[in-house]
Parts: sequence; C-alpha cells; structure tokens
Amino acid sequence: MACPSYSRGLTELVRGILRLFTIQLLALLVIACSLPGRGAVSSGTTLTVAVLDVGQALAVAAVTADGHALLYDAGNSREDATQVILPFFRSHRIDRLDYLVLSHPDQDHVGGMPAVLEGISVSTYVDPVLPSTNRAYGETLRLVRDLRIRPLRAERGLVLELGAHVRAKILWPERPFILNADGEVSDNDNCVVLLLEHGAVRMLLPGDLETRGEAALVAREAEQLRAAILVVGHHGSRTSSSELFLSAVQPEVAIISVGKNNAYGHPHEATVRRLRAAGARIYRTDVHGTVVVTSDGERYTLNTQGERS
Repeated sequence: MACPSYSRGLTELVRGILRLFTIQLLALLVIACSLPGRGAVSSGTTLTVAVLDVGQALAVAAVTADGHALLYDAGNSREDATQVILPFFRSHRIDRLDYLVLSHPDQDHVGGMPAVLEGISVSTYVDPVLPSTNRAYGETLRLVRDLRIRPLRAERGLVLELGAHVRAKILWPERPFILNADGEVSDNDNCVVLLLEHGAVRMLLPGDLETRGEAALVAREAEQLRAAILVVGHHGSRTSSSELFLSAVQPEVAIISVGKNNAYGHPHEATVRRLRAAGARIYRTDVHGTVVVTSDGERYTLNTQGERS
C-alpha cells in the first residue's frame, strides 16, 4: 500500500500536469474543429488492424500500406509494449505513429504507454482527460510534455485521418461526463470509442464502455455504430455488450482481448451468449493469440497468430 504522503504527492503532480495538458488541448481543439471536413473514404489501399495478445489488457494497432499508423491503448505493462506492441510496428516497418490513443487511464490500457512513447516517435497523443492518479498515466503525461508531442483532447465528433483512405472517428465521450453513483467521473463509461473506416469496412473499438455508456452512445450515434468487426468492450465483461448496443452494431466478427484463466471470469458466459445471438463469430486472444484483420476497403480477411491448444 502506498504511503499517504506519496499518494498526495502523486495526486498533486498528476493534477498539475493535467491542468497544463488541458490548456494545450483546448487550443489544439479549436484548430482541429476548424479543419475542413472530408467526403466518403475511398478504397484502394490495405489496412491491417491487429488486436494484440497482451493478456488481460488491450492494445489495438492499425497500419496502412502507405505507412500511416495508430495505436489504441498499450496493454498493462512495459513488457507488453517492448515484447508485443513495438515488435508489431517494427515488423511492418513503422517508425512513427500518427496517433497514440488512450481510451481511459486504467492500468490495463495505459500501463505500456510510457514504454511506447520511449520506443517510437509519436505525432499526436489523444486522451479523454479523465481524472486519475494512476502512476503510469502520470508518467505518460510527463513524456508527452517532455517530448513535445501534440496533445489532443478526445471528444465525440473528431476525426483522425490515417492517410488518404482510412479515418478513425471518435464517437465518444462527450461532456458532461457520466458519473458513478458516488458522484465521481466514470472511467469506463467515458472512455474513447473509436470507429475505424476503410471504405466499406468498419471496425468499432469501444474500450471498456459499459451499459450506461453504451445506452448514451446508441441514443446519439445509433446510425454510426454499425460495424462488421467489433473489439468487444471491457474484455467480455457482463456489464458490456448489451443487447441494445449489439443490435445497433450488428457485428459479423467479435474479438475479445482477454487473459488466459483471468481472475475476472472474462469473457462472461452471458456476454458470449449475447454475441452469438447477434450472429457474431467470436475470436479470443487467450485462445487464438493476436487476431489480425486485413481490409482492402471493400472486404476483409481475418487471421490468427499464435493460436493455442
């Protein structure tokens, strides 16, 4: 258990960095919102998206054939970054990320961020800016500041361009934030929800979004949620992937990032039943290893790497 003085010091440090970070984000958000919109995404290049096998955590890497790249979350630890995430990008000859996106500052999503920032060049860091005293999150914000990486506050309606043919639409969060019963901001229900679009191929990344966040998102973006590929929310927790949400998404494929024999019982059997009832083919990183989706803008293929017996 951390001593009280250490916890207070860390809290004050993170709050101070967040204040500076928020000022930078607000200025950049004005610029981002003034950029002209774009028309329909054209096909014609390859998009590779990998739900990486980082155990009971999440890291999703996207790489285009013309060298653009995005990482959504960075696993639980420095080892996840150095042994899984960075080697994936090196294998695709990527030495710079257009975007490093943090869904929310829970350890199993932010734990590998510092090592990623140290191991590869990053153009833009995207963050919903949720209150947190997580140590890895504080280190992440320090590195973003010290490396002079462009910070961008994630908000519903922003679009991240990955070259000429791929875009990532931020569907969530929006303000005011959803609060827990105790009046605190909910990490899970305010996490970044990302929709990757490559021509007709769409892939939805809802982070750890739970039932209340799903309902709020469906109420605002029901027409935008349909996607052939779903990275299942909250590692297959029973508090995510509601019937309402799955009815809007209508996934053909559901990919669950989950650790083998994890202590949480993920994925929950009720969630698996809902996914099957929705007609989705289910893949799990604890069974299939890293799951790779390849799109040409019209259709997609799916392969597994390191399938386990």
